Amino acid sequence: MKLYEHYKKKPYKYIGEAKHSETLEDVVIYETRYANELAKLWVRPKNLFFGTLESNGEKSPRFKKVDLEVKATAEITESDIQDIATVMEKAFGEWDPDWFQSTFKNHKTFFLPSARINDQVVAFKLGYESTSAEFYSWLGGVVPEFRGLGIAADLMILQHDWCREQGYSRILTKTQNRFRDMLLLNIKFGFDVIGFHASDEGGPKILLEKRL
Repeated sequence: MKLYEHYKKKPYKYIGEAKHSETLEDVVIYETRYANELAKLWVRPKNLFFGTLESNGEKSPRFKKVDLEVKATAEITESDIQDIATVMEKAFGEWDPDWFQSTFKNHKTFFLPSARINDQVVAFKLGYESTSAEFYSWLGGVVPEFRGLGIAADLMILQHDWCREQGYSRILTKTQNRFRDMLLLNIKFGFDVIGFHASDEGGPKILLEKRL
C-alpha cells in the first residue's frame, strides 16, 4: 500500500516517480485522497516529497508513509461486527443488523481479515464455512477514500491463504455488475464465473468459484 500523510494531515496516494522532461529532475507523482477543487494529481520534486521540515527545533517528514494494520480472526466479537457495520455504512450507505444476523447466526466457522489506518477501520472481508470443502466469501468493503490502494487485494490474499491452510478445496462468492471493481478483482485472483441467479438487489447475482 502506498498511502502517505502530509504534515498538514491530508492523505495522498503515492503513484510513482518520473523524470522532468526538460531538466531530468526526479519528481514524485501523487494523488489526493480527499476532495480538492484545485487538482487530483500533483507533482513535486522527489527531494522535497521525501524531505523534512523543521518546526520548534524538531524535524519531521513532509510526507509520512502510513502503515496498514491488518487483523485476522476466526472469533467474531461484537466489536468486530461494529467495525463491519462502520465500513458497510461508509462504503455502501447502508447497514441492516437484522439482515446480517439472519445469516451470521446460522454459521459457526468464520474468518475475518480487517484493515485499519491510524486506528480507523477502513476495510474488511468476512466469510464462513459452507461445507467441509467449501468456504463462502460473504461480505467485504473498503471505505471510499481508501480504495485503489490495494487493500482489498491484501485482504483477499490473506483469506485465500487461510482457506488453503484449513484444507478447503474451493471458495465461492457472489457479486453484481454494479460492483465492477470487485468483480474484476475476483477474476484477477483466479475466480471463474460459474452461474447467475435473479436478485431484487440491483441486478442479477454473479456466482464465482475459485479452486484452491
